[in-house]
Amino acid sequence: MRFVHTMRGFVRLGLRDQVRFTAAWFLLGFARLLIILLPFTAVRRLLGEDRTGAGQRPAPALEPEQLVRAAHIGRIVEAAAAHAPWRSDCYPQALTARTFLALRRIPHVVSFGVRRDGDALVAHAWVHAGDVAVTGGNGREYTEVGAFSWSPRSARQRDRA
Repeated sequence: MRFVHTMRGFVRLGLRDQVRFTAAWFLLGFARLLIILLPFTAVRRLLGEDRTGAGQRPAPALEPEQLVRAAHIGRIVEAAAAHAPWRSDCYPQALTARTFLALRRIPHVVSFGVRRDGDALVAHAWVHAGDVAVTGGNGREYTEVGAFSWSPRSARQRDRA
């Protein structure tokens, strides 16, 4: 019965959102595979400019259309993650959202943080574009331990180096 409900929801999406949902679903699987197979040092090269320890730099101002697109990307990624048969927690969602945002040339920041939960440390990843929390919420309850920014300009500078 859940499958029928899921299919009804999928069919109600427009064709563009069906394609985006399907792409997000596959990218989540690919991201999960990268996480399993590669060490973080290899994955970090895909994330953008390392701004860890650089302090909070203001996010670049985005056009209203970019903010709307970023929020839409977040909704699509979170919906696809909810229907993935593999583990699609914050980290694969962040990698997937980062890919979609870069393809749409929307500047963004991927952040990693930790917080204490009793004796344990809980890790989290989140993405924001301007003032929009794309995936993972705003991360306020976490201490940021790593951040990577991407903008069309920083991508060009990195490619030249």
